Amino acid sequence: MSVPSIFRVSTLRMPSRIIMGVNSIEKLSGVAKSLGKRALIVTGKDATESGRLRIIEEKLNEANVEFEVYSKVTPEPTISHAEEMADYINNIMTSRRPDFIIGFGGGSSLDMAKVASLASANPKPIEQYMGVEKVPRKGLPLILIPTTAGSGSEVSKSIVLVKEKEEIKEGIVSEHVVADIAIVDPKLTMTMSPRLTAMTGIDALSHAIEAYMSLGANAFTNPLALEAISLISVNLRKAYSNGDDLEARKAMSEAALLAGLAFSNAGNCAGHAAAYAFAVRYNVPHGVSCGISLPYVMKFNMLAIPDKLADIAVAMGIEGGGLSTRELAQLAVTEVLDLLMDLNMPTSLEDIGVPEEDIMSLAENMLKITRLLESNPRKIGLEEARKIFELMWHGDVEARI
Repeated sequence: MSVPSIFRVSTLRMPSRIIMGVNSIEKLSGVAKSLGKRALIVTGKDATESGRLRIIEEKLNEANVEFEVYSKVTPEPTISHAEEMADYINNIMTSRRPDFIIGFGGGSSLDMAKVASLASANPKPIEQYMGVEKVPRKGLPLILIPTTAGSGSEVSKSIVLVKEKEEIKEGIVSEHVVADIAIVDPKLTMTMSPRLTAMTGIDALSHAIEAYMSLGANAFTNPLALEAISLISVNLRKAYSNGDDLEARKAMSEAALLAGLAFSNAGNCAGHAAAYAFAVRYNVPHGVSCGISLPYVMKFNMLAIPDKLADIAVAMGIEGGGLSTRELAQLAVTEVLDLLMDLNMPTSLEDIGVPEEDIMSLAENMLKITRLLESNPRKIGLEEARKIFELMWHGDVEARI
């Protein structure tokens, strides 16, 4: 049973240091030198092949820090991938133990760096840490450096992994996986393609909106979420249409960070639960799946929190004069759909080829994500989940749920 929001106790957590701004990567040398003499860099193959990793290597060389690179991170990492990471870190702990770990890349790379840190101090199989606050000890110090503006993993206390057999995603949520230092340099996001810019930006928007809708929302997270929504509404289209717009890139990096802080402390809710229910089965990128589910979950929640959806509309730049709370709330849903269409992203399950006959099994899948559903402001059972997926398949946000 979910706890009424008025009785929820909030424990706020964030990295001990956040270094952000254009050229903030220049601070890495000094930060690394303060943490030790040897580092493990966790990243994806693309970062090494494209040469983007060179800036990290240069800064570590300046600090006289030895390093090795683990570059096997793939998009949407599975529990099996996490176990491979754990085996790797355990093997090097006896022979060439790092003093700290650097995660460099998108959300998957940052999450796998968290796995490496976790595994350095916690020997059980990774799956045993799935859930909330099941990690008993803090691992090696962790520096996280995002090259996208979306996941917020650089400041979150979550690791998202795919459970292949169940065809869903679940999380490790623990204060012990939060980065010690986050370095957020918008220049590192300038190489993102328009499509990746769109997907990661919508991911950040879903974090902000769901954190604001969540029962775990509080006086700390609400202004962070609303500011992130505002920044994304003004700047995502600009960054998508002109990747060289440094001001827009800077705003999007800030928005992703603020949204990361908001959802990490307030929690996501039914939007991510719905996205997790179909993303794995149909191999849908995270930002796309969250974008499809977001407006329909907003519409579903409108009965419970019309005032919050009205706030979201205002944060997105909609003038509220003369409009009722419900009218503003509906405009918030419409504005999210308009943004998705401007970014050439799908807005229904039919758009991505999901068979209509799978609606009920997806609804059942959604109900497995109890951690997120418990934070949703409107209760969701099987019939409600089925209705959400039915409307999501047809692309109908006008219908009452």
